[in-house]
Amino acid sequence: MDKLFGIKLAYGSINKKGNLKTISKFKKIGVNTISIIPGNVLSSLGLSYSPYPSIWVGPGKYKFQFLDKQIADIVNVNPEANLICNIDLNTPEWWPRWLGYAYTRDNSFTKLGSIAASDEWRKETGLYLQNFLRYTESKYRKNIIAYVLTCGMTLEWQDFNKGEESLSRRELWRKWMKKQGFSDPIDIPPYSVREHISYDIFRDPVKDYISINYWKFNSWLIGDTILYFARKTQEIIKHRVPLGVFYGYVMEHGKERLLYEGHLDFDRVISSHNLDFFIAPGTYYDRQIGGASGFMTCIDSIRHHKKGFLQEIDHRTHTSRGVLFGSPIPGHESGFSNVKETIAGLRREFALALIKGASLWWCDLFGHWYDDERVVNEIGRMKKIWDKFTGYINKSVSEIAILIDAESMFYIDFHSDICNEIIYKQRYGLGRIGAPYDVFSFADLNTLNLSQYKLILLPNLFVVDDKKRELLEKKVCTDRKTVIWVYAPGIINNGKYIPSNVEKTTGISLNIKELTTKNMGRWISVFSPTPNLSADILRKLAISAGVHIYSETEEPLYANSHLISLHTKVGGKRKFKLRKKYKRIIELFSSKVVAEDTSEFEDNLNAPSTVLYELEEFK
Repeated sequence: MDKLFGIKLAYGSINKKGNLKTISKFKKIGVNTISIIPGNVLSSLGLSYSPYPSIWVGPGKYKFQFLDKQIADIVNVNPEANLICNIDLNTPEWWPRWLGYAYTRDNSFTKLGSIAASDEWRKETGLYLQNFLRYTESKYRKNIIAYVLTCGMTLEWQDFNKGEESLSRRELWRKWMKKQGFSDPIDIPPYSVREHISYDIFRDPVKDYISINYWKFNSWLIGDTILYFARKTQEIIKHRVPLGVFYGYVMEHGKERLLYEGHLDFDRVISSHNLDFFIAPGTYYDRQIGGASGFMTCIDSIRHHKKGFLQEIDHRTHTSRGVLFGSPIPGHESGFSNVKETIAGLRREFALALIKGASLWWCDLFGHWYDDERVVNEIGRMKKIWDKFTGYINKSVSEIAILIDAESMFYIDFHSDICNEIIYKQRYGLGRIGAPYDVFSFADLNTLNLSQYKLILLPNLFVVDDKKRELLEKKVCTDRKTVIWVYAPGIINNGKYIPSNVEKTTGISLNIKELTTKNMGRWISVFSPTPNLSADILRKLAISAGVHIYSETEEPLYANSHLISLHTKVGGKRKFKLRKKYKRIIELFSSKVVAEDTSEFEDNLNAPSTVLYELEEFK
């Protein structure tokens, strides 16, 4: 299990009265870890992130008594409270308006990219950060078990500025280009240049080099800002407790988003020794009842780098408020409509986190999410299961690996619908194969051990230079693995747009019109000219590759070496085939022994429901 929070579950709230009420409810079921947000800004819904006043009230002026009040209120309700302290680095409302300096200042919440390069902003925000930490480390060391650095849109380091110019950004862009060995670009490229596409959906590495580099710089800037404040944090806390950040949403941000919002520097940020864990909500795609859910990040690369991951369970329960100011809250449309759906959906999210070795917290963002005592009691049941399995060493049993290539995303048109198809929507089919899968960043390929994987999907590998080709031949295209390529793999080769390189990469012509398979001797090549392969196609390819299929129904299934979970909207009899014979199969939510001394079993499931089976070994 994740060492970051161990057995602890957590929740967050921005409603004071509801916050304290929920803390009391969660204390009764043994959940003592609480995420707090001493916020400086309004949320994207116009509400404060904190029910307490802002701490940073002017240049070098901080009212820490508001933090004292927040923590005192929590400890008064739960004296055993362990705090995950989110530090809001966004510009307070007064900061962009300060006297005559407004021409160099901007609002980091909506325009992070415009201000991230500003030495002035970094210095003043760094001063606030370190004063905040000196205060908390001197007064609340026993209470605070982790810190989270937050900034940008929705506190998730999302840059909504779409690359627009600012004085500080232009200055740093020029320095960055010269450091990369290019001539001084003088100005930030205008919209018509930075959005230019030369071929189909692809930028030309030569003709469009300025826009490609600008978007690389844009992501580098957000990543660099995160790392800057992480260093500032460690100067004070000196790694006493874990430090986390919301970042790396490469699986989630599709059309109009991933290229622009700064999350493509994931591979560098995840390698920092100053960061210990990453956070993201469960995907907003396919989170409805019957959906496969999933992660916004390359979760298995996070584990590969020995970092923690915390899944934010912000799924809308049947008692949560779905509409504020007359507008639906994001995620409202896929919320759970009754207590049965809420329990089935929250069980699904819990099982996914448990099986993948992630921590989690339960959100109470606007109050009333846990008004139904049956839901709170159900979370209490999950807590007991969590306690039992924190000591288990659960290993991945996935035989399917997905490799996501961040570099390739700088070369494609993010106004195209294909940006949603290649990764974001591909999770729909992957989640319904009937077998688990692992997701890695292609940048980790050199240090990955792929021996357990029989099927490897490369959904967006458009850039293949000589170094990547060597890695592919050594680690992927070998050992009779089945390798699935999508759309135009390798069309960008050694700094040039070369369509013929697709066939060199896959062994199959770019001009094919349908899914094509070719035996390459040491490996099997499968080329799909269209992205977003269906669950049926993926399952057939998996079976052909020798992947073990646990369930033949097109429903979400998760598994590791000790646990299997299945989520269903319709219910009915389900049959499971295991990798070997087990002593007993126990459904953990009901504590029912389902089968004994067997390698396959059946169970009759309610509609809707999520089941979680323990596979008990013979001793």
